[in-house]
Amino acid sequence: MDKYKWMHGDNMSKRYTATFCVIILTIIGIFYYLQTRQSAGQAENQTASIPIIMYHKLTQEKGLLGDYSITPEEFEEDLQYLKENGYHTITMSELIDFINGKTALPDKPIILTFDDGYFSDYKYVYPLLKEYDMKAVFSVIGHITDEYTEEGRQDILYPHILWSMIIEMVESGHAELQNHGYDIHGQSGGVRGAKQRSGESDDEYKERLSADLSLFQARALEMIGEMPTTFTYPFGAYSPTSDDILRSLGFLASLTCNEKINKVTVGDADCLFGLGRLIRPHGSSIAAVLQKID
Repeated sequence: MDKYKWMHGDNMSKRYTATFCVIILTIIGIFYYLQTRQSAGQAENQTASIPIIMYHKLTQEKGLLGDYSITPEEFEEDLQYLKENGYHTITMSELIDFINGKTALPDKPIILTFDDGYFSDYKYVYPLLKEYDMKAVFSVIGHITDEYTEEGRQDILYPHILWSMIIEMVESGHAELQNHGYDIHGQSGGVRGAKQRSGESDDEYKERLSADLSLFQARALEMIGEMPTTFTYPFGAYSPTSDDILRSLGFLASLTCNEKINKVTVGDADCLFGLGRLIRPHGSSIAAVLQKID
């Protein structure tokens, strides 16, 4: 009888254990199925809102402050605000990798961009990026960078960066170099940056723009060992065929001066062209600028 009770109890125990395992496995299966469905949906339709801030020069000269020039103190206040409010700076390459499904984005991603390649990028911006462990995208003018590098000029009032400084910044991981044109950064004599000239044929325009941007790409490859992925339109000026020309040259993104919200979606490569940027003027704050997209 005792033996029967033991055997009976053992069988009951096995049945309870088996039932319990089935229940647990069923729960795990349901959970895994829901997670898989959710992940699949995210992979197909994952979107993000990316604010891109546009800076130019940092200066202590009061007479030079305005829409495109702010003080180093103002920029540091921007970085403090971003850090305290959970923003994470990313590069254009990281955004491109997200769109291509290669990487995820951090919480509250934001891109900080600096145009033209002023010496203040190295003197003020770079040290602050290192201090706050943040990143920024620098779009420099090719021929001016070459000229200043050859002459070794470092005047702080209206200077430009040198290649040696760019190399140091890029190698630090706090800076990314992008293309701002080699010698098309002008707006006189019927010329406005990368925009098609009046009376210029489509073929002439494509040849001119391609030659200039390709020269910058070659210089970047020579100096930093890689070619930029993004073209930043000088003055934000472009024509209907501009982005198509960029695509033919292998560019993966373009930046404008249009102030707008950037909604990007994984798998949609076209959403990387014509990205808008928000101007950060003197006398304001990055908090006020970001309110434009809230």
